[in-house]
Amino acid sequence: MRAILRREFAGYFDSLMGFGVIGAFVVLMTLLSLLLDPLGGGGDWFKRGELTMRTFFAVFPWAAAVIVPAISMRLWSEDRRQATFELLMTLPIPSWKVAVGKYLAGVCFLAVMLAATIAYPIMLASWGEPDWGPVFGGYFACFVLGSAFVAIGMFASGLTDNQALAFFLGMLFCLGIVGVGELSGLLGGLARTHPTAALLHLVSIPVVGIGLLAAAVGRDKLVAGVVGGAALLANGFVYLVTDDARAQADAGVPVTTQAGETVIAAISQINVLEHFREIQRGVVNSNGLIFFASYVALFLMLNIWSLESRRFG
Repeated sequence: MRAILRREFAGYFDSLMGFGVIGAFVVLMTLLSLLLDPLGGGGDWFKRGELTMRTFFAVFPWAAAVIVPAISMRLWSEDRRQATFELLMTLPIPSWKVAVGKYLAGVCFLAVMLAATIAYPIMLASWGEPDWGPVFGGYFACFVLGSAFVAIGMFASGLTDNQALAFFLGMLFCLGIVGVGELSGLLGGLARTHPTAALLHLVSIPVVGIGLLAAAVGRDKLVAGVVGGAALLANGFVYLVTDDARAQADAGVPVTTQAGETVIAAISQINVLEHFREIQRGVVNSNGLIFFASYVALFLMLNIWSLESRRFG
């Protein structure tokens, strides 16, 4: 496993690809941190007259959803393109050790990429007196979220020998996860007015996602079609059922139902951005760590399952 880790990590720097990804990340985060203010309060750094890393951490999930798949797109696609995949699969070591070695190489490169932004905390220390708790918490939150995205991207890389396709698949998965987190407020509002629909959405989205991933691993289009079609029909027809809560809301009566509050509480538990922001604030607890570890474990298991199907299929 150590040999795989060293080989894959060195592979990032054997060409300009690794340096290009690091450079693109630093430039992208610099521009977004300078020019955006997603948290409100008066425009970019220059208009606010304030040097802060709040914007950096606020935009990182979206930037990581685009940049991190570029880290992991080569982990399996490159081996399959160069016909070294069969060699790896015939080595006298378990598939999970090969997968974990590649994953750890991606995580190490992620750490190097984050370390390349050390100029930000240096500027904070030089020109002010920052509160280091949120800074360290923010970097740790970026690391754990990025580590989950590496596992997702590596799974996508195992599905194809085309690096560009692996990149777009990984980016689609990651953007979808971040997008669902951003839409959690909308889903929470729906839970107060239409708890049946919100509950079905909450249950069906993960089930559909896992079903489609399983179909991708097994390359079974029928399973993907059945799962996707059933979910589409169920999520559409649920709006034909009128909840009492929806009727009261239409009549202008404030509504709070037990089902709605249960859905809202569940949304906060599965919202990746909620856990990210909690760790960013310096609140590092087992809940958030287990959440991100579960993402890593799920996609590593799917990746290993995919490898085993090719090894013995």
